[in-house]
Amino acid sequence: MMRMLSVRGQKDGFVEEVGVNVALIRKRIKSTSMVYETKKVGVRTKTTVAILYMRDIVDPKIVQDVKNKLDDLHIDGAFSATQLEELMEPTKALFPLMGYTGRADFTVNCMLNGRVALIVDGTPAALIAPANLFLLVKAPEDIHFTALAATFGQTLRLLGLSVSLLLPAFFVAILSYYQDQLPYYLLATLGINRLGIPFDVAVEMFIALLFLEILREAGIRLPSAVGSTVTVVGGLILGDAAIRAGFLSPGIVVIGAITQIFGSTLSSLSLAGTISTLRFFLFILSATLGIYGFFLGLFIVLSHLASLRSCGLPYLAPISPPFKDLANALFRLPWPWRNTRPDMLKTRDSTRQGDRHK
Repeated sequence: MMRMLSVRGQKDGFVEEVGVNVALIRKRIKSTSMVYETKKVGVRTKTTVAILYMRDIVDPKIVQDVKNKLDDLHIDGAFSATQLEELMEPTKALFPLMGYTGRADFTVNCMLNGRVALIVDGTPAALIAPANLFLLVKAPEDIHFTALAATFGQTLRLLGLSVSLLLPAFFVAILSYYQDQLPYYLLATLGINRLGIPFDVAVEMFIALLFLEILREAGIRLPSAVGSTVTVVGGLILGDAAIRAGFLSPGIVVIGAITQIFGSTLSSLSLAGTISTLRFFLFILSATLGIYGFFLGLFIVLSHLASLRSCGLPYLAPISPPFKDLANALFRLPWPWRNTRPDMLKTRDSTRQGDRHK
């Protein structure tokens, strides 16, 4: 079973058997409008891929697009959902274009909103299509909390994504090229703390970010009980030792720690990995070109996001017109206010008042 932290809500989760996973979804959706289809992927493995959707809700174009992409796959074998995602979506995409979850309740919620679920036999997770940036920022727990608590949590995750991506690059650009823009007392404090440091600010930040990424990777690979201990204790010991030895200044360690903590708020590991990679990209541009490199990198990232499509859905929807779904994307609205499904998914049944096929 793919174990995902569940503070509130169901405790069951997907397993490696596709039939069991479909049964978990069927247990929650008893309507006859739920469609369950299968396809065989892989010339040699003949891996079963289950396609699940609500016939009277989902846009038929989305279903057909998913089926066409599966039919176009000509490979020896399919081993995982992640492999299937990479094969179905364009290779130029840096961001994940499908949702990935091990929870049946979140999968059901996505299907009722007009999305398609894909379950690969042998993988304890489901792929959700189409996906946009706001779907990946959402946490499965949000539907089990009050609207105020879920909205606050989602706001923190959006803030965490922005700070984790931009803070190191912006800090290096300002401290390396525009020190006169900093308040005098802050500049004096940072200058005193950097006395005796043998490295440039950019090199310091690179070392700090690299150490923190190694600790994060170690925490993921190790068992959960040991991984969290290694990440926290290792970070404290390495940070304190680096400051005492004069390799890193306290300011750099603080910026690196803030970056890592804010990045940990993201619930999608695929999105977190992409943010970590782009963080180094923005950092290199900022260290080389200053604030101009920072805004150049930001423009490149935003342009790439705006160019992405997931089964025809713009990746940044609904930030662009029409803005009808913007409030529901930024906040978790109270259930009595959620009378319609997302307009951007072009659902056949836009109301949540009930299923027309009982």
